[in-house]
Amino acid sequence: MHRSVNYLVLVVAMGLLHNVFLPTVAAQFNPLAGLRERLEDQRRRIEQSMQKMEENSREMQDRLRNTPMMPMSGGGLPAGALIEQSPAESGGLRLTPGPIRHSHDERVLVRDADGATVVGRLHVGIGSTNVVLMPDGSLKSYPAEQTQPTEKPFQPLTMDELEAKLLADPKLAGFESIRSRRFLYLYNSSELFIRSSRNILESMYPAVRRYFERSGIDVHEPELPLVVIAFSTDEEFQEYRRMPYGVVAYYDSETNASLIYERSALSTHAPEIAVKNAISTIAHEGAHQILHNIGVQQRLSRWPLWLSEGLAEFYAPTSVQKGIRWSGLGSANQLRMMEISNDWEKRKPNASGNTVRRITASDDLDSLDYAYAWGLIHTLSRRHQKELFACVLDCSKRRPLEGIAALSDGFDSPSEVFTKHFGDDYASVEKEMNRHLLSLKYVDPVKNQTYYLVVAGSSVMLTSSPDKVKELQRTYRGRCQVRTFPNRALGERAMAAITR
Repeated sequence: MHRSVNYLVLVVAMGLLHNVFLPTVAAQFNPLAGLRERLEDQRRRIEQSMQKMEENSREMQDRLRNTPMMPMSGGGLPAGALIEQSPAESGGLRLTPGPIRHSHDERVLVRDADGATVVGRLHVGIGSTNVVLMPDGSLKSYPAEQTQPTEKPFQPLTMDELEAKLLADPKLAGFESIRSRRFLYLYNSSELFIRSSRNILESMYPAVRRYFERSGIDVHEPELPLVVIAFSTDEEFQEYRRMPYGVVAYYDSETNASLIYERSALSTHAPEIAVKNAISTIAHEGAHQILHNIGVQQRLSRWPLWLSEGLAEFYAPTSVQKGIRWSGLGSANQLRMMEISNDWEKRKPNASGNTVRRITASDDLDSLDYAYAWGLIHTLSRRHQKELFACVLDCSKRRPLEGIAALSDGFDSPSEVFTKHFGDDYASVEKEMNRHLLSLKYVDPVKNQTYYLVVAGSSVMLTSSPDKVKELQRTYRGRCQVRTFPNRALGERAMAAITR
């Protein structure tokens, strides 16, 4: 099975609330009954609590590092695509082995899911199977004998027609829509979430297009509306199409739609991190979707993951300061910098070349590899842009099913693609990357989220969870004091002053 859907994974840091309860003694101890002993005991408990909070913070960072983005591939075959002797009964593309037949825009008559005869366009043929681009932008596989050549024109659905077709799906009952020139957004998420998503994608699209126009690729406007479906919850997201646990978003090259959901369990405990992760995910998947629709990457072609995912991460940086927005081309990706920084704390970067060698040869990147793929692309874009454009131009020529080892021959491996354009001195490249990343401005997103200091009864609590604050306010019937701090360090300082 060829893994293909681009998706991002978030494993919720359950229990890592940054909550620390400290019994206070101010105005409650008897100064005549063991004052020195009680103060010393209080000091020890504060130190232990601060140490526990630091451990919780490191654990949250480790979980975020290990989970935000776990790919299946860089825009290759869609989920469920199989290579087998005969088409299967389940969903997804079913491809039979045999010679690949590339399309010359031939039109064919096929039957759609409702049994109506429609004009599709041949996308690629393999063995006894034809993959057809349907008027709604989806790719469907048919036995070749069920596709009849025609001279009739291929007419993609208009945005009105596509919206009506998608909203007729019972799984999207009650969804609303907003649209722009290129994007169609269907959602039952909050208005803030979908409008923030739209702002990010609308500001990102022209920058992505201009960037690749400079590479020599013949980019063009999307032929079809770019569909984004935003669900309110993970449960609704999974009900629409079952995905592995923890997937928060993906661009599906089979349907040509990006899907995402708004509220994860992390939203309860660290909402700012959850928002940053979600909007970064929107930008990442939006980059995949745009590249597959403006002529940079052909649907069902296979690019080296370090390039495909590194480029998507290159466009992913977003900000929640002064409103949710795209940070702009080439901005530092703070979530990825956090992962690299944590890795460097565990092992000092030695520029051996092993990191660059590993990620540029791999067909299976983990989250930390994603971070380094971003770091590599960011470095190359600043210091070797001409070579990077040449590399992207080469890969843009890969046609559907090309670059997939089990299906096509004669294509360079991921590492050969890298060495062809950047050489094989991995140590020098890695040294340059490390030096470049160290020069970027980095703000730890975990330590620099909003923290709340709550004095409730005989306890003092520092938390990043607004829900925990509300819970305490209900428990103490509003008889508690809440102070807000822009980062953890200031919150810790205030907590220490209170419990001194």
